[in-house]
Amino acid sequence: MLPSSAPIPPLTVAPAAPASVATVDALNDQAARLLGEDPHSALVLAREAEALALRLDYQRGLACAYMRAARCQFVLLDRHDGVIELLQRAVAIYELLGDLSGQAEALNLVANVHACRNDGEQALAVYHRGLALRRQLGDVVGEAGSLNNIGSVLREMGQFADALKYLLMSLELAESAHDTRATAYAMSNIGGVLAELDDRARAVEYHLRALTLVRQTPDRALEGSTLTSLGRLLMRSGQLPEAMRHLERALDITRRVGHLADTGLALLGLGLAHQHEGAYDRAERLLLEALTLIRRSHRRGAEAEVLLALGRNRWLSGAASPAVDLLSQALKLAEVLRADHISGKLHELLSQIHEQQGHAAAALRHFKEFYACQQRIHGQETQRRVRGLLGRAELERAHLQVEHERKRGDELALALGLARESERQKQELLAQLSQQADMLRQLAREDGLTGLANRRWLDAQLDRERERARRYRHGLSVAMVDIDHFKSVNDRFSHRVGDEVLRRVGRLLRDTCRSGDIVGRYGGEEFVVVLVETPLTAAIAVCEKLRQRIADLDLSDLHPDLKHITVSIGVAGDAEDPVAHNLLNDADAQLYAAKQGGRNQVRSAGLSAPQSASA
Repeated sequence: MLPSSAPIPPLTVAPAAPASVATVDALNDQAARLLGEDPHSALVLAREAEALALRLDYQRGLACAYMRAARCQFVLLDRHDGVIELLQRAVAIYELLGDLSGQAEALNLVANVHACRNDGEQALAVYHRGLALRRQLGDVVGEAGSLNNIGSVLREMGQFADALKYLLMSLELAESAHDTRATAYAMSNIGGVLAELDDRARAVEYHLRALTLVRQTPDRALEGSTLTSLGRLLMRSGQLPEAMRHLERALDITRRVGHLADTGLALLGLGLAHQHEGAYDRAERLLLEALTLIRRSHRRGAEAEVLLALGRNRWLSGAASPAVDLLSQALKLAEVLRADHISGKLHELLSQIHEQQGHAAAALRHFKEFYACQQRIHGQETQRRVRGLLGRAELERAHLQVEHERKRGDELALALGLARESERQKQELLAQLSQQADMLRQLAREDGLTGLANRRWLDAQLDRERERARRYRHGLSVAMVDIDHFKSVNDRFSHRVGDEVLRRVGRLLRDTCRSGDIVGRYGGEEFVVVLVETPLTAAIAVCEKLRQRIADLDLSDLHPDLKHITVSIGVAGDAEDPVAHNLLNDADAQLYAAKQGGRNQVRSAGLSAPQSASA
């Protein structure tokens, strides 16, 4: 049996028998080779090496056996207390031996356990200790591994730009060392970050490259986790048959390897795929099995994702109350972990459920939290950093490729080619930077779906118009326009149809209003119209015209069963002092009154009765 609390044997000056020492080393090496494909057998070999090293008082071999056993237990067992103890013994022995390489490896495993326990800050601190040792040793492959692990923890913490920075550094080192396994790990994790940032094309590319590489190694565990990530990504892109094939292969591999967490994630992916097909009972069974394994492996972030999937499954099955309970549990986990990428999805789904149940205040609260999470994840600063990192990495990759070609060709001819290539790349980079600058200027002002002003630009322009109205004593009115029952459009006719409805409504609002008015999308199915130099009475008439035109809009070309839609409009205005009142909040309150009053109507505090039509 593996000892759990025996003290570390003292060092001895007597040399061990060479043949027996070689046997311990051989057992440890064989255990290391089996770790990625058969951790059960690797654990047996590590225990044999430990027993023999104890008899021989062979300290280095004992420390190595502790690490091999700890890695196996980390993969196979529910609890990790014994793993930490084994690794602390290994660190202590390596420190006494002055073995920096052994210390670095043991510290890396300690950090892995902290990461598994969702103690990200502690994990990062220990990873950085190991990274410093590996840099001191000049261990390029080990340094790449430490950087990869740091990036993985930052990814779990939702710090995607920082995660990408470390992962690209890891990839560069792994490729320079020609280490296939380390390269595959970095590529797989980069793909995971890009998937969270919704850059699906690049994410698929990195996952496919990782899969090609990892299949050249004996690391089946990495193959299984890469297949799971790729399967979930393909499912989100609508390629369901291909996604199912990858996920079923991933489940088969992870079960054979015996990795609890990876098996749970593969089950989660399959559960989501069956949910996507509408097979809710099958999805429920797979997700419950996934939850059991994930909880045993103490992966709190993954647990929140499984609870999210289960909650959505219950809701889609018609059980809204149990769904809310599960989603609330998941939200507590995600908020403790500060995982905005998970919290955002939970707030979005809770907003939809509360809206369906008629809980407008709760729906609005969750929608605002969802929007805040999205801004933190996909804000301009994050996008700018990500684009910069990827641009530099791809440019460096292009330079490396050119350098490789230079060495293979004629020196003089290739020198000319390099000059031309450098100029071409410079021009491409300048064009790319110019395009990115234009894109950033556009993104700062426009909503990506409708082409109208986005919320940030609306807020800025409204502040400007309020000050202008106060200075020149002009009237100013604000209208909030919300499409009635828009969720049912998405649910009945697809999100593609819903997106086109949003575009047409936005186009109609823009074409109907004056060129000096400001029309923008405020979020979801909600629009804002700023009517400059317009008193409230005139604004009400304009809004009634807008409401009628939208009600008359023929949408049957989008779907035979979708004839017309209606909108509710809240209007607010103040000719005396528009700065003294928050017109946007007032309009929002009137919009809420219009919704409560039956929809398809215009409401304003200045009206004695609502302007409306039958819904």
